[in-house]
Amino acid sequence: MSARRPNRTARVTAAFVLALSLSLAAAQVGYYPFGDGMSWTYDSGVTQRMSGPREVDGVSVMVLTHYLEGVPVSEDYLRFGPDGVVTVGTAAAGQRLTYDPPLVIYPAAPLEVGATWRSTTDLGAFTITLDAEVIGLRGIQTPVGRFNALQVRQRTLTSTGASTMLDLFFVPGVGVVRFVTQDGSVIDLIERTP
Repeated sequence: MSARRPNRTARVTAAFVLALSLSLAAAQVGYYPFGDGMSWTYDSGVTQRMSGPREVDGVSVMVLTHYLEGVPVSEDYLRFGPDGVVTVGTAAAGQRLTYDPPLVIYPAAPLEVGATWRSTTDLGAFTITLDAEVIGLRGIQTPVGRFNALQVRQRTLTSTGASTMLDLFFVPGVGVVRFVTQDGSVIDLIERTP
C-alpha cells in the first residue's frame, strides 16, 4: 500500500466517509476520547470537533462536527454508554437523518484483536449496515508521534448496493490517528486538542 495524498475530490469523498464512519466518539471516559472542545485535524484538510452535550430528538448527545478546510460539512450525533459508542443520526447538505435503531460505532471497551460487531438501521427508503472487525495491533508513525494502534476494518453497506471500506487506526485515549481509504489513500492525524 502506498501513501498517496488524496486530491480535492478524494478529500470530499473521504470527508463524507469519515462522517459516516464516525470514527471518534466515546463510550467510557478515557478509552474512547470525547469532551466539549476536543478536536482532531488530519492531513486531508478534515478537522473533527466535539461539542456538547446537546439535545437532539429528546436524546442527550455529543455532536461531532466535520470540517473540510475550515468549512463545516456534516455533524454526527453520538451517544455514549456502557454498551459502547452509538450514533443516533447525522446531518449533511441541509438534510438530517435519524437512525432508529442507532448504529453501533464501537462496542463496549476495551477493543481486542478479533472482536467483530455489526449494526443496521432502517431509513425507510434504504438500510445502512456497519460491519467492523479489529484485525490487528500495528505500530504506526504519524506526524504527531508513534503509536501502537488497533486496526479496525469497517465496511459500510446499503440496501441499494453501495459499499465502502475504511481502515481506522484507533489508539485508546487518543482516537483515530490514521485512516486508510478503500483506494489506499492514507490520512494521518496532524494535530489533536486538548
